[in-house]
Amino acid sequence: MEIRVLGPIEIRHGGRKTRLTAPKECALLAALLAGSGTSVPAARLIDALWPGDPPPSAAHNVRLYVARLRRRLGDGDRIVHAGQGYALMAGPEEIDALRFEELLGTARRASGTPADAARLYQEALALWRGSAFEGAGLSSGPARDYAVRLDELRAAAVEEWADVELDLGHHRSLISELRGLTAAAPLRERLHAQLMLALYRSGRQAEALDAYQTARRTLAVELGLEPGPELRALQSAILSADPALDHAGATHLAPASDQVEAIRPAPAVDHPETIRPAPALDHLQATRPTLVRLTRASRPWAIAAGLVLALTVIAGYLTLPRLEEPAPRTTPAVAEGGGDGVLTVGTLLPRTGLLYFIGSSTSNGAKLAVADVNAAGGVLGRPVRLLDADSGDTEPDIATRGVAQFIDQNVDLIVGPASNKLSLSILDPAADAGIAIISPSTTAGYLSTAYDQGMYFRTSAADTLQGRLLGLLAAEDGNRTATIVTLDDDYGAEVADAAERSLAAQGVRLLDRLVFEPGTDGFARHVATIAETRPDALVMIGYEETVALVRELHEQGFTARNQSWYLVDANLIHYAGEVPEGVMAGAKGTLAGAEATGAFAARMRAADPGHDDLSYAAESYDAVVLGALAAEAARSDLGQSIAARLADVSSGGRRCTSYRECAELARAGVDLDYDGVSGRIEFDSNGDVREGAFGVYAYDESDDYELVTTRLVRGS
Repeated sequence: MEIRVLGPIEIRHGGRKTRLTAPKECALLAALLAGSGTSVPAARLIDALWPGDPPPSAAHNVRLYVARLRRRLGDGDRIVHAGQGYALMAGPEEIDALRFEELLGTARRASGTPADAARLYQEALALWRGSAFEGAGLSSGPARDYAVRLDELRAAAVEEWADVELDLGHHRSLISELRGLTAAAPLRERLHAQLMLALYRSGRQAEALDAYQTARRTLAVELGLEPGPELRALQSAILSADPALDHAGATHLAPASDQVEAIRPAPAVDHPETIRPAPALDHLQATRPTLVRLTRASRPWAIAAGLVLALTVIAGYLTLPRLEEPAPRTTPAVAEGGGDGVLTVGTLLPRTGLLYFIGSSTSNGAKLAVADVNAAGGVLGRPVRLLDADSGDTEPDIATRGVAQFIDQNVDLIVGPASNKLSLSILDPAADAGIAIISPSTTAGYLSTAYDQGMYFRTSAADTLQGRLLGLLAAEDGNRTATIVTLDDDYGAEVADAAERSLAAQGVRLLDRLVFEPGTDGFARHVATIAETRPDALVMIGYEETVALVRELHEQGFTARNQSWYLVDANLIHYAGEVPEGVMAGAKGTLAGAEATGAFAARMRAADPGHDDLSYAAESYDAVVLGALAAEAARSDLGQSIAARLADVSSGGRRCTSYRECAELARAGVDLDYDGVSGRIEFDSNGDVREGAFGVYAYDESDDYELVTTRLVRGS
């Protein structure tokens, strides 16, 4: 078993990975981990789950949540009842947070061997994939306290690692990393001091003094304070070219609280067994890590202090003979706010393959969005760059070649793919390269829990919301009983499961759930069951097999006139000529995606008069705008900076409906909530929209369908 909490919570057991997102289960896990294998009293667990306001049934509910978490862990013996509480039985080799603290303690004790200490710090920091318990929604109480403590330890470890690198004489190769860290944590005086010293030792005295002035201005604007005595003393030493600042070989490590003394040569001192945690980084707690663009071959190890800066470790680097100044590591330069200063968007959408018909609409939607963004001043003061590649959908290699091309072109945000399966195929290479991904049209439920390193989002609604709508429609039409006939695959199961839950919630009794294999062309047995039970409503989930099902239903006396029929996006087709005339009249179908209307539709058609289909154009437009707003909010065009802020710019702030309006808010530091041309957008912790737009269509006597209304469906 492995529990990973230094980022989004993951539990690995028996070759399976589970992402834990339920807030109560996350809070319970955090409280148990904080106990470090000892019994955590029930009262403390209650405080973790319901900070300050427990329900009367709290004690009973804790036992239920413990039972749930045991099932999640896959081993009921891992959480034991001990005394008046519970204990989690796992060691550092199974829990990344414990392993991190163990490695950090070892690194801090390696005072006599800086090279070993540097390696240990690197190994400890490489365990981080984001902020502690990222996405868990820990608001307050013991669980939140533990997460904050871990994040503070990480911040202190980054500073201590920088001290060791300076002691080893790596000041030149450290400059770019320290620039990024000071941009991410501008109130951390120690980082500014380390940057000043690295610049000075690299023969860049003027830049070192400019770094001091930058720190001074930041502290004055943000806090109304002057720099502390250590930073002022370092400035004076640089002005006088104090020889004590020169690198004179490795020195012993110093505690995090020693500030500038830790980066100045000093007589050897005994390193304490423990180091007081660095001050709280309140301004970093909501910041998700960002990752410098690297190729797969460079395999970065990550360092986090609110900003994760990827550093490439050259093979054998730590064991090479040390010259007066070692050759710098091949780490890409980081702009002050992160990235190269230009937001580069790559559309990975189908120009070929079975989904080619939505390629034009989605590509045109992205192009229109880029034009609007650039007309409003661009992102970070510069125009957005737009690239494109074909995703295809018949050969996965087409999409992966497109991603490789984007990596070479330093793309920050991919809009696409259109296909569910292709999304899975590109997650690893794109996320490893630090590219954020927003698909305008994927709907599969399995993408909600796919391992995406927090980089995958979608502006279209998941299939589960479509299933929820089917149940609502059946109930609203007055049906009291229903039968589901569904394809036996992932898509069918997801929609049918959601429809079944929705029917039950609306008081519609499910009589049967009948399944069929892909390609089935005989439904006599299924329809015989339907004829026997006579359900009021029939929910049909499938593809082209639905034609054969409808024919058999007609053979046995059923039509959409004497039974309520409901279809899904996969079988919402023109049935004229395929089934007996008029048999579909009155049937309803649902289709994910907002209908492009009004001024937006007019602009889309004007841009491409020869293409009338606007499927998912609105979702594609919004994907670009959201990515641009996230970059503005993060003050960075790096992919992981964008991914970190997508949820922030889509919910909880001041409502705005255009890039120009929203960008002004972002630049002013105002929290914003972008609602786009596809409707209300609010991302959850899985990167899914919490609310989806669906067209509801009705069939007429010609067995053709037309839009009746658009419904917004919110997840439960």
